[in-house]
Amino acid sequence: MVEGVQVEAVDTTGAGDAFNGALAVFVAEGNGIHEACRKANRAAALSVTREGTSPAMAYRSEVDSL
Repeated sequence: MVEGVQVEAVDTTGAGDAFNGALAVFVAEGNGIHEACRKANRAAALSVTREGTSPAMAYRSEVDSL
């Protein structure tokens, strides 16, 4: 089970894209599926705190520090 990240959502458009893109990156980097999902979940959580889709995507440093 991967725990959710509680944030105040502003716009959920693109959350799935954020998750899937981040998941692909973290798996490609050699993370196990559980760790990759955990990190991708943080990326998606950050993305919903901002307006829009592409501009809402989190920077790697933001995901790492969450």
